[in-house]
Amino acid sequence: MKLYDLIGADDIHLGIEADDVAGALRAVAERLSEGLGVPAERIVSALMERERLGSTSVGDSFAIPHCKMSGIRKIAVALARLEEGVDFSSPDGRPSRFLFVVLSPPDQPAAHLQVLSQIARVLKRSDLRTELLEAPDEEAILAALRRTAEAEGL
Repeated sequence: MKLYDLIGADDIHLGIEADDVAGALRAVAERLSEGLGVPAERIVSALMERERLGSTSVGDSFAIPHCKMSGIRKIAVALARLEEGVDFSSPDGRPSRFLFVVLSPPDQPAAHLQVLSQIARVLKRSDLRTELLEAPDEEAILAALRRTAEAEGL
């Protein structure tokens, strides 16, 4: 399972406005809800429960909110770029402006970890982080992800 195979232009959401973590997650959940057939509030609740266990921020303005969720059949990945950063309790103290949101069925723990690992691996590249924060549109984000994933052998 390759990360970039899970992400299409419709999974990328730019210009998200939110004042806090719950608002940011709600904005993404509303976009994921219909395609997954799961109420947005249920998605927000599951993601917030995971955040209470520990921040999903990885620093450098990025966070990877994720959870396992019953009622979905396949892994869903959404990318969201926030207009203003939101405090995800980042280890470097910087607000998060870009979210990789991952929802997985509970019976696919290995795939869940594989996707998280691939995200972490590509985000180690500062050139990709810069491109994701500055990309003018969804296609530029997809191209940057694909190029980086291929360079990383993913």
